Amino acid sequence: MASNPERQARPSALGPGLHGAIIELKAGRAFQLRTTEGRRVTASLADGVDPALADDCLRTGRMVIASDSPRGPEIAGALTTSLPAARHEEGVVTLEAKELRLRAERALSLEVGPVSLSAEDSGAMRLEGDRLVIDMAALVRVFSSKVELP
Repeated sequence: MASNPERQARPSALGPGLHGAIIELKAGRAFQLRTTEGRRVTASLADGVDPALADDCLRTGRMVIASDSPRGPEIAGALTTSLPAARHEEGVVTLEAKELRLRAERALSLEVGPVSLSAEDSGAMRLEGDRLVIDMAALVRVFSSKVELP
């Protein structure tokens, strides 16, 4: 009885276990990796791995974790060596960045108790709360074709 060549597992390219590697090149869905031992292998993304994560690792040189699978070597994730967000004992979370961008396809909401700020893809922006204080040292300009005040 002949076996199906598609069902046969590929020979192990990395060996047992998890392996650290750096992505050196991306060609379509394939990634050229250099392992910590200096070997070069071609890998694909494991199921559930976000392609944007692999692109970021390629751009920044962050180490990825790779392993053998029946489909050949796969990138299983990225090695994180620092916290993207610091959580303090009192429940305070701190994000530090040179620039922070939040992107949403339909809507974005920030809520603190009874106060909220929301933005929608229709262009509408709403700020709700009991009071609004604007402290500016120099100037406040309002550019609008129409302003309504009660």
